[in-house]
Amino acid sequence: MIFLTFLGSCLCICLLAVSLSTKHWIKSKAKRIPEKPDSDITRKSDGKIYFGLFYGQKELNVGYGWRQENKLLQKEPDFMMYSVWQATKYCMYFALLFSAAAAVFAVVNTAITPVGDITGIPGLYIWNIISMLLQISAVSLWVWQYYRKLRYNVMSADDKKLSWSSDGMSYFGHSLWLVVASIIIQAINVIFIYTGTTELRHKKSAAPVIEEKSNGAIMLY
Repeated sequence: MIFLTFLGSCLCICLLAVSLSTKHWIKSKAKRIPEKPDSDITRKSDGKIYFGLFYGQKELNVGYGWRQENKLLQKEPDFMMYSVWQATKYCMYFALLFSAAAAVFAVVNTAITPVGDITGIPGLYIWNIISMLLQISAVSLWVWQYYRKLRYNVMSADDKKLSWSSDGMSYFGHSLWLVVASIIIQAINVIFIYTGTTELRHKKSAAPVIEEKSNGAIMLY
């Protein structure tokens, strides 16, 4: 059971790493909506925006072909709450770190029985639960960011001057759902640890009874 948590932690590390390195935390469509009614401009214009925690991509078309542009989020802090973005980023960093610690100490506990609590079974609970809580925090912060800012606008200030809008056209991308999958796996790890150590506790509690019976038999003999 403990070794299975090692495999689970490795899978969590992969999911978190892919989530951090991809640019699909938010996806959005966009339309050019001029102040003066002009159905032709609105009909011809089309846009696709998607980005992760660090960078993204913008593709706009005003009827003359797609224009693609890579964008760094640090250069466009206006359309999101910068402090919440920073908190989300650091939650992901530390979640990755604690998942790595869970994997390392799972291997240690599979091979030997450590004496210390931090390196032993209690430590496995700590690493997995803290990583899970950090991932839940990252997802919660991003959902908050979405409902406060991102669902209304993911366009830059220059694009908004040209009447581009993404209001009501944004949605969560698959990079965020990878973190949700990692949370579920981390929770399964905790269940595996509990199941494995429960069996171990039963064995330890049964050992003195067997020993007592053996001593009694020797005395009787």
